[in-house]
Amino acid sequence: MFFIAIGMLGVVSLGRLSVELMPEVVFPEIFIVANKSAMSPEQIEREVVMPIEEEIGKLENVVQIDSESRLANGRVTIAYEPSTDMRVAELQVNRRMSQLLPTLPEQTTLTVQRFDTSILTSAVMTLQVLGAGDLNWLRDFTEEKIRPELEAVDGVVSATPLGGQQRSIEIIVDPELLAAHQLSMNAITGAINSVNVPRAYVGRVFDANQRFPVSVSGQFEAISEVHNVVVRQDGQLTLGDIAEINYGLQERTDYSRVNGLESVSIRIQKENEGNLISIAENLLVTVERLNRQFAAEEIEITVTDDQAEIMQEALGTLQRAAVIGVFLGLGVLFLFLRSARFVGILLLAIPSSLLLTFNLMYAWDLSLNVLSLCGLALSMGMLADNGIVVMESIFKHFEAGKDAMEAARAGTADVSRAIIASTTTTVAVFIPVVFIQSEFQDIIRELALAITFPLMASLLVALTLVPMLGARTLSRASLRPLGTGRLLEMYTVVLKANLRHRVRLAVAVAVALLATLIAAFFLMLQQQSLTEESGFTIYISLDEGATLDATDAAVIKVEQVVSELEDVETFTTSVQEAQGSVNITLVDRADYPDR
Repeated sequence: MFFIAIGMLGVVSLGRLSVELMPEVVFPEIFIVANKSAMSPEQIEREVVMPIEEEIGKLENVVQIDSESRLANGRVTIAYEPSTDMRVAELQVNRRMSQLLPTLPEQTTLTVQRFDTSILTSAVMTLQVLGAGDLNWLRDFTEEKIRPELEAVDGVVSATPLGGQQRSIEIIVDPELLAAHQLSMNAITGAINSVNVPRAYVGRVFDANQRFPVSVSGQFEAISEVHNVVVRQDGQLTLGDIAEINYGLQERTDYSRVNGLESVSIRIQKENEGNLISIAENLLVTVERLNRQFAAEEIEITVTDDQAEIMQEALGTLQRAAVIGVFLGLGVLFLFLRSARFVGILLLAIPSSLLLTFNLMYAWDLSLNVLSLCGLALSMGMLADNGIVVMESIFKHFEAGKDAMEAARAGTADVSRAIIASTTTTVAVFIPVVFIQSEFQDIIRELALAITFPLMASLLVALTLVPMLGARTLSRASLRPLGTGRLLEMYTVVLKANLRHRVRLAVAVAVALLATLIAAFFLMLQQQSLTEESGFTIYISLDEGATLDATDAAVIKVEQVVSELEDVETFTTSVQEAQGSVNITLVDRADYPDR
């Protein structure tokens, strides 16, 4: 009953494990970059950096504050305790800086940055929106009709449109009214930033069998909200009283194209704990529904990048390797032991160890990613080792005439100390790795625990489940002599013959080794020639300071060359200041065998 319960829980745990490409690495640091033109390093330190340091010193969990002052800019680095929730810490720093900004010199800008790998690990897919209308209209259509549908998918945190010119709100402050009310532009920008907070994911809330992502957002939704921003508490002076506020278009900061035609792209990110594969599947269903829904408007949404495909391929490779390895191992065991019951017991022991491993991974908040899959793959070959040793010992006692129960007890007792010592020795190598304090401890921890958990699970199964199954399944009627006698006789004859001709044996081994290396080399060449790349990316980089238009002109030249290539199916382009990329998808050779 215990292992039945463990197995059922293992299935549930496997379904709840988050699936992502790489484990998230969070650096317990936040950076504040301050810019103020025409100020010397001494002025930056005295008038900007020192007030920031004083304000940051009031926050909790801060262990160190470093600062650097240069001509016209300064940088403050805040180091936190490793256990600090950095999302909450970033919100606190943003709030403090919004309150501090009005007291700093005019035209000072503050930027709060936090670096972690969540931007990389939370990426799900990239979509391209194509339509017959004006590009700016297509951007507005994407913002109003497509984006809400995508963000409504369970597990999706944000769907960010790129391309075209986004609508913006232009605020033209009357300088005379500003002076009359004794206000500065810093006070105006501080008041706006304090109530216009970008959407940020902060965690999850659980309710019964459901989970809900929690995001904090305070962005403006209507122009009337901008009019009502309070810029001075006494007298309730609002922004609309001293400024003219209208809709406009933001300055263009990027270009997005498909096959040379301008489009709107959407970058979708998931919650950090979300299952990459299930979220991607739900998104694909939503994309198909939206394509049918907006067909009349001649809107088409295509998928240009799907991170779930990489993860599915990795999972499929692990599953195939596990199945092939298990059956090969069991086949070899059956060849030597000639006992279907023996092999059947080990066939149950391996999945039992895996299901127990999934329980441990879920309890330790691990995820299925490339590193944990590598760890599982490395430990897969060792899952049956302990069970084989125990079962062989039980079989030996059973052949000696003991009944099944006594053979299980005596056989397990004979080897228990040996397999415990062997397993704990291997585990002991990885235990210190788990407790390493480093910025990359999460990566090391995932790999170490993914190897350690299966070994511990296989030890428990070998000492409990395997003897129990052996005691209940072994019988005299099913007892057959082990198939090792004839093999030992053959081995003895071959060994004696080789020992009489040692030089010939050494030459034969060397020739066999050389032939194996040559065969492996040609096999690798053959596989490389048969392997077809599905696509590649061209990165374009210009000197720092290059304008968007200059960068786009360089990228267009690359697009012209790519468009003339015969084997290119589609290519998508992304352009920003001083950098751009062209992602090329090649035609499938299977569809065009004559090429």
